Amino acid sequence: MNRALGYILTSLVLLTSFGVSFAQTATTETTLHDFMEDYTDPIAKKAKKGDKAAQAALERILKEVPNYALDDQKARWKEIGETAIAKGDLQSSCKSCHKEYKREYKKSYRKRPIQVSNELISFLKGSK
Repeated sequence: MNRALGYILTSLVLLTSFGVSFAQTATTETTLHDFMEDYTDPIAKKAKKGDKAAQAALERILKEVPNYALDDQKARWKEIGETAIAKGDLQSSCKSCHKEYKREYKKSYRKRPIQVSNELISFLKGSK
């Protein structure tokens, strides 16, 4: 009986530690600058050359990026992305957002951490 209880307790401890480990790795911490450099930039270059998978990935990025904005900027970032998607000119989103926010972001928020879902990162790695 004690042995069975020991197995149960050991199993619970292991399952709990795996659960905590999984919860901690559901996202990856990075900065917006690093996310853009590591994922968005290479995908945008491929999309510009007409790569359909890269265009789909870039569209997904445009839908996700507003989540990483400062609270008072989220609506505008979303509007910029949606406008570019509606026009079918995904690259215009990059230009518009950079024109409006890059200077401020670079100066004040470059090292601000963001949490990017590992599912998104896996998807983007497959699109690079």
